[in-house]
Amino acid sequence: MPEKRLKNCDNSEILFIFDLPMSDFLVLSEAGVYAIPVREEDRAIAGGGMLLFSPLSGYVAAAERGEVMMLQKVISGGLPAATVPGAEQLLEGLFAFGRERVLHHYREPGQGDTLSILPNQKCNFSCSYCYSAKGRSDSELSPEALRAMLKYFIDPARIEPCELNILIAGGGEPMLSWPLISAGLDYAADLAAERGFKLYIRIITNGSILNEEIIRTLLRHRIRVCVSFEILEELQQKQRGAFRKVHKHIRTLISRGIIPEIFATITPAGVERMEEMLQAVHHSYPEVKKVNFDPVMDKRLFTGTEDLSAFYRSFVRNYFRAWEAFRDKGLETGNTILEKFSRLRDRFCPGYLCLTAEGTLSLCHKVSSPSDPAYDRYCYGSVTLSGKPDMDQVKFDRLLQYNAAHFSECNDCFARWHCGGGCLACRDHFSGEQLLEVCNFHRDMLYNLLIRKPKNQRM
Repeated sequence: MPEKRLKNCDNSEILFIFDLPMSDFLVLSEAGVYAIPVREEDRAIAGGGMLLFSPLSGYVAAAERGEVMMLQKVISGGLPAATVPGAEQLLEGLFAFGRERVLHHYREPGQGDTLSILPNQKCNFSCSYCYSAKGRSDSELSPEALRAMLKYFIDPARIEPCELNILIAGGGEPMLSWPLISAGLDYAADLAAERGFKLYIRIITNGSILNEEIIRTLLRHRIRVCVSFEILEELQQKQRGAFRKVHKHIRTLISRGIIPEIFATITPAGVERMEEMLQAVHHSYPEVKKVNFDPVMDKRLFTGTEDLSAFYRSFVRNYFRAWEAFRDKGLETGNTILEKFSRLRDRFCPGYLCLTAEGTLSLCHKVSSPSDPAYDRYCYGSVTLSGKPDMDQVKFDRLLQYNAAHFSECNDCFARWHCGGGCLACRDHFSGEQLLEVCNFHRDMLYNLLIRKPKNQRM
């Protein structure tokens, strides 16, 4: 076996992250095999005092500190592998790298199989934590711009026929532009059928607007509906409003065979109540199969870095407690960060097409209004009615450089191949000190996922 180089990771970093009394924290090989200390209270579920984790092979193994030190000697050539029971098999798993599994960011704008459509900047809610509230206006995407973008997106000259993903979201509340959306769905379906594509379409809505025509269109196009909803009446009324209306519309969708997913934004007011939320869904909407919990991204809700850190720690603890309570009851608990972790990536997102209400192309749906200070920096193109959108390669490259390879703090982080350097919009939102807590949160989510994985096999 060829010799692997070892690097040492500053012990103060792991102490800061997990508050563990460990004297060694190893990062094995420049390719990245990590020895992760296990918290004392997690040893039983993890199966040992350390986890050996190879992101590029997806291999996870439980070990004790002495075993890790022995493995270090084997890798450095100081001890024959045959003399250490299980070492050869373990090393084979850890170093079976599969770089082809990494989702690399796009090199040119317009690549990829996903299009986000933000049809307007209007909304009939005033959510307390809304990231786009300052961008409210009467702006609405023109039918001509929407058709031009769909024609470009669903085109075998751009990408070989496959299943394409279309996400309709906000911006504002997309259902306020229903005539535009309905016509766009029909046009997209016709293009896909004509050109040999399949479409997987999602709509994220606040659930306040529903009628018979909408239901029939959702059924006709097999749209996956995601309802942003705080589930518990007290939280919904405090943070979003219209509980009874949304509750009624969810029940109506279910009665017509449209089983929505529920997306709940977790704030400090609800962070201790995730299990209660799942219980409410299980009771009131037993047909629902998935509830997504994401932590709020609003620094105004926190008095300081310690407050934010406490929130994230509480989120992780309560998320996994809820997940464990309902994993055998047919109700899946989702989370955007963990879903990102399902695939290796060199960047948090690869560089999506996001069509705004202005007819521009933004790198991120969270930055879609001219009122946003980051709007000009994030927008790298615009729709043209004659064909391919105008897209600025230099601007696109400048945005895509912000990935795991760009940030020095990612170099020795065991989550780097899963979070890809983190969300750029999140980095722009939080201060430097707060971002340390965001990184700790990502590591803690992955750590909790790893200790629950079957050991000595790939993820």
